[in-house]
Amino acid sequence: MAQLREGTAGARGGEVRAAWSLLALCSATAAASDVDHAAHAALEWVAEPEAQCVQLGGTMTGLRNRDRSRTLRVWVERWYLDVLTADRSRHDLPPDGSVRQLGCSETRSGAQRWTVVDARFLPTGEAQ
Repeated sequence: MAQLREGTAGARGGEVRAAWSLLALCSATAAASDVDHAAHAALEWVAEPEAQCVQLGGTMTGLRNRDRSRTLRVWVERWYLDVLTADRSRHDLPPDGSVRQLGCSETRSGAQRWTVVDARFLPTGEAQ
């Protein structure tokens, strides 16, 4: 009788794990299909030789919107010494081609970088 209970529990556990796996796969697929490819394509990474950054052996890292008619909202995460930090920021990039500076690629302690979490075009008049 004990073997039957264990076998039954194991079967249910397998069903639950399979259901969670399927749910995770569906969520990942839905998230991937929700990517605004045009917004990501309009995003340009910029590396400028800003004096303080050059002294540290790096460049000023920034973002620019290459689309000339729509504002681009971008969320970025910061990595410091190859460790993801708690710094997640949102930037509204206007269609004027200006660069939004994020920071130096090198600091006194080591390298830092940023990765894009998401990018979306904003409806007209929604930029803040």
